[in-house]
Amino acid sequence: MDSVRLAFGQHMVLSAAYLTSETGKVTGLFGRNGSGKSCLFKCIMGNIKPQQMFIRVNDDPETDLRHIGRYVRYLPQTPLIPSNITLEEAFNLYKVDYEGLVQNFNRFHRYHFKTPGELSGGETRVAEMYMVLMSDVPFCILDEPFAQIAPIHAEKMKELIAEQKEKKGIIVSDHLYKAIIEVADDLFVIDGGYTSQIHSHEDLVRHGYLSG
Repeated sequence: MDSVRLAFGQHMVLSAAYLTSETGKVTGLFGRNGSGKSCLFKCIMGNIKPQQMFIRVNDDPETDLRHIGRYVRYLPQTPLIPSNITLEEAFNLYKVDYEGLVQNFNRFHRYHFKTPGELSGGETRVAEMYMVLMSDVPFCILDEPFAQIAPIHAEKMKELIAEQKEKKGIIVSDHLYKAIIEVADDLFVIDGGYTSQIHSHEDLVRHGYLSG
């Protein structure tokens, strides 16, 4: 996606944002609070209509975002699974095998028929992240996937991301920037409405994401 321009009234959020994802790679996206990371993801998914945006999938322009779900699954910062359905029902909707979650996170063997309200925030986040990551689509976007989850679960998720990137393109954004650096092959930062590729710690300092 490129040339993404988004403004709310006189407030310019994204001026000419650009991001790319490809099979076999994890793309990490950094940005301070309010920099526009989540807005960029919502533009891609059709949840926000930008003033301008170009999206290409396999070099073919994609102009009808009503069908972007054929290509991309999105884990937003906000809760994904509705509060009135069970985990197993949610997994069935996404056509993801719940038993795979149990095999990787054994404690979920007793949560098949639990709703998000009956789990901790971290447990729900693990289930949502797994469900998105394992969906049968070419791309997925994970926005703050490591928020609230236990360190041992975060390590397992990093392993699963590394496995899944062999068959899909993955975009990850999280304030736990060291976790992103560990899993990402390409790094970008949003600063002042623009995206720039990151090659070093100094680049993150220069763009104001990290202090010197």
